[in-house]
Amino acid sequence: MTAHTVSDTNPTYVTGADQYRISVTGLLTPDNPQFTQMEELLNLEHRRPDGYGIAFLESEEHSRTYYGSIQQIEEHRAGGSPALDLSKGALYAFWPNGSGWEDFIPATTWNAGGQGIVTEFDHPLGGRVTVYEYVLEGRDTDNTPMVGFHCDRCHPDPNIDHETSMPNRGPQDRRWSARNAREHIRSHTVRCKPIDPHLAEAVQAVANQQYGLNNPTVSWDSHCATTGPCGQIRHMRARA
Repeated sequence: MTAHTVSDTNPTYVTGADQYRISVTGLLTPDNPQFTQMEELLNLEHRRPDGYGIAFLESEEHSRTYYGSIQQIEEHRAGGSPALDLSKGALYAFWPNGSGWEDFIPATTWNAGGQGIVTEFDHPLGGRVTVYEYVLEGRDTDNTPMVGFHCDRCHPDPNIDHETSMPNRGPQDRRWSARNAREHIRSHTVRCKPIDPHLAEAVQAVANQQYGLNNPTVSWDSHCATTGPCGQIRHMRARA
């Protein structure tokens, strides 16, 4: 996992990473109808009337945007090299948003296919808190990429504890999920509470009634290990 730096005043707020990867590149030219609005976020000394070659960089918990020349990005694409001389342009924190940028930047996931581990942290009482991506299957193949964190001490269920997962559209969502994981660890005496063990009984009772089953109840830990996030994460590690 990439080493990250955090704020001196807030240990859950990541301010940078030791290394980034280039996830997306793009060319923003004056013929884009929203060109003027999209370049407003740049300082005047960084503006290029002829357009921009843009590289969107990210780590597991942070992102940056590089604005260079169109020629530089075209040459980078043609060469297929991962290296890019960032001293030739301007580097800004985070990926832009606002007018025009939503259509310009495609939705991305950290893992191919949107399923896999993003990062993980050691729990102060033992065990791990894992940030992971998965795909929430909907009706009529309407699937939603999701990102969440899972603590293997208290086993929160994203279907019940909705603060542990969110739609996964880009590095800003993965960064926020990792921040929630860091906050869970930092405030574990309050936040890290096992789910009521009777909940597993209630879940199985509903399933038995709905599907005509007669399955015995299991502990919440076992339920999580078989059909919950622990099981998902175990399979992700095996594939990796």
